Amino acid sequence: MYENNLEKKIKRNSRKYLRKKKDKKFFLIVFSIFLLAILIIFFKYLGIFPFSSDILSFNRINILIVGCDEVENHGRADTIVLLSISPKAKDALILSIPRDTRVEIPGRGMDKINHAYAFGGIDLISKTVRSFLDIPLHFYVVADFEGFVSIIDALGGVEVDVEKEMYYVDKAGGVKIDLHPGKQILDGEKALEYIRFRQDKLGDLGRIKRQQKLAIALVNKIMKYNSVLKIPQLLEEVKDCINTNIELQDAVTLANLFSGVSQEKFKFETIQGTPIYIEGISYLEPNVEEVRQRINSLLYSQNSGIKVEVLNGSGLSGIAHRVAKELELQGFEIVNIGNADNFNYEKTKIVVCSKKINLDNEFKRLFKDFEMVKDYQADADLDLVIILGKDMTE
Repeated sequence: MYENNLEKKIKRNSRKYLRKKKDKKFFLIVFSIFLLAILIIFFKYLGIFPFSSDILSFNRINILIVGCDEVENHGRADTIVLLSISPKAKDALILSIPRDTRVEIPGRGMDKINHAYAFGGIDLISKTVRSFLDIPLHFYVVADFEGFVSIIDALGGVEVDVEKEMYYVDKAGGVKIDLHPGKQILDGEKALEYIRFRQDKLGDLGRIKRQQKLAIALVNKIMKYNSVLKIPQLLEEVKDCINTNIELQDAVTLANLFSGVSQEKFKFETIQGTPIYIEGISYLEPNVEEVRQRINSLLYSQNSGIKVEVLNGSGLSGIAHRVAKELELQGFEIVNIGNADNFNYEKTKIVVCSKKINLDNEFKRLFKDFEMVKDYQADADLDLVIILGKDMTE
């Protein structure tokens, strides 16, 4: 994810603000992938699999997912997620748009993005997201994620190896989490507890790993599901939970695409911004141009998914963070920012660890002068290591 260079206090406030949105974001992600998997077994059961679909010719397929309390009524959207998948590269981006993000709503002016759904349903919020991100949208899914618990229960639960004791109570928020370690079958309520827990030293990182773990377990469960008698019950649960313009043949194709995307090829991103107040109302104010540049890089840049470590070898405060931000806007994935072994590097040093790297002119323009070293490593955790020298301070 990319960060604005803000005061430390603003950064803390922004992280606190966005953390509250993440529970339902990942909850919806798990639910959406699960729904696609259900469609596969349904079509196989009816003997109408596979279908032909022309969406495989798309460069990318962009799906807007809106989570709300009720599918049939236009409330304020609680969760807004862009799901983008590439049939050719076999990668996927899951982009969360915080509901308080301040954007231009066509015909309504500047307002919170979730108000677009209240004003004009899926049509208006689709127009708003297209305009905000400057990308096409091919499909939409409006999901009632409250049905998630019921569907897992209808499946008979899902097997998860709970890695440790998890206990947390928030009486004011109505949240209670009480899980014990070990391999076990989680029912709907317990599965929800598992993906919401974050009260440990890993915080959000640990929670994200658990949510991905549960998503994989759910997909494996549904793909092996062989109880024909329960299929009508599952379909009834799904029918009441979603509204979508995805046709049957496209749904099957999308489900197959998902099955071909490895866990390492899923990218998670959240729109960043500055928390502000206007006339006593809180908003998240994004830098629209930076958002568009970042999303375009993630979707279409050859740099997307390339893992980079940026180290300060010059001693100039803040230089590593500044360069890392520029690299993120180009689509690179920054995995670490820190200091080099010393501050005596006169020239910037770029260590290439992977043969798949092909650095373009936009990347090279960031650096006045640099030394490039090829140090190819099998199964390397990093693709590039950039040690910034004193030439960057001139």
